[in-house]
Amino acid sequence: MLPANLYDNYYDPKGLDLWEKKVATYEAPADRKFQSILVPTLDTTRYSWLLNSLLAIKKPVMFCGDSGTAKTVTVFSAFRQLDSEKFIFLNVNFSSRTSSKSFQDIVEENIDKKTLKSYGPKAAGKKMVLFIDDLNMPVIDKYGTQAPNALLKFLVERNQLY
Repeated sequence: MLPANLYDNYYDPKGLDLWEKKVATYEAPADRKFQSILVPTLDTTRYSWLLNSLLAIKKPVMFCGDSGTAKTVTVFSAFRQLDSEKFIFLNVNFSSRTSSKSFQDIVEENIDKKTLKSYGPKAAGKKMVLFIDDLNMPVIDKYGTQAPNALLKFLVERNQLY
């Protein structure tokens, strides 16, 4: 019997089933690094599935939450589940010193010109996933904006840079 809360269920072609059944058993990471530890929970399982599903259809994803709620670890865990033959990842950490110019430079350093007006990741035949951590960190300028976030918004909306 399924619970009354639809959020506790996921859909597959056979019908609704419980997320609890998809939670993997915990295995300690081989490298024993603290930052690589992720104990699978209902939430991390749901969010990893959501991230991978939206990446598959080339849609942007944004996770919000308080500091220390495992957003970054969940994202990297989901990235490890993706096919490394098809995807490469660019990790950008925003800080109070991040400017729109420095953000643009980071992006441009990791792409090459493919055709006359087409650019892509340096690794041929792969899709690049851009991960930005600490989106709220850039300094608010005198106009009340965060220039790196404005550039990111433009990049996501237009799927291009000038």
